[in-house]
Amino acid sequence: MRMLGSSMPGPTTRNWDGAWKFAMTASGRSSTTPRAHPAEQSLDGCDDDEGERSSMSQLLAGKKVAFLVATEGVEQIELTDPWDALVSENAQPSIVSTESGTIQAFNHLDIADVFDVDAVVESAESSEYDALVLPGGVANPDFLRMNPGAVAFARSFFEAGKPVAVICHGPWTLVEAGVVAGRTLTSWPSLRTDITNAGGTWVDEEVVVCTSGPNTLISSRNPDDLPAFCATLTDTLGQSQVSTTTSEGS
Repeated sequence: MRMLGSSMPGPTTRNWDGAWKFAMTASGRSSTTPRAHPAEQSLDGCDDDEGERSSMSQLLAGKKVAFLVATEGVEQIELTDPWDALVSENAQPSIVSTESGTIQAFNHLDIADVFDVDAVVESAESSEYDALVLPGGVANPDFLRMNPGAVAFARSFFEAGKPVAVICHGPWTLVEAGVVAGRTLTSWPSLRTDITNAGGTWVDEEVVVCTSGPNTLISSRNPDDLPAFCATLTDTLGQSQVSTTTSEGS
């Protein structure tokens, strides 16, 4: 069993550029230029400014973030990359699932690692967390949207005005929760019709931040977008902490 937040190496990932190009061609849209490997990038100068990173780490210290995943089917890198980004900033992520025990992650269609569940949807409350992350994987959100407790848990973050970050096939759960109408977001291209039919506006962008609703909604298309997705997630949580601190001090 792999422990999240440990020093163990991450999983070997597939070439998502090829899958993305195929999906975008099938949907009648052109593919985007592949991004550089995360290790070769410096997002918003964070890797070059230790003072800024230290400040962000203090802002996210103690922030609790729920990762809502089904018992199997989650795309592992869409779970571990945002998780590691939050841990590196001293936030406290937790896995919330439909059953206690463990969840089985996948590398696309291949079985990957097993992870411990921290809480189950029946007893978890959005009031216990500062934000929600919905990773993808085709089977993962398909299982979640059939579970009323999981759907209600996701919806409660919108009702509470708390940030939600979703990637790839993850928006399926939000469509089922009825929280997509009037929002702008992106996803894996096969969800475009579902999002549009649910009243949302689908766009083909690396990362989308929608604030035209009760909360901040962050979305990305696929694992290639994870560097921008993770950076936007940590930045958004840091900004929400600044807003809370300012409000309390006024």
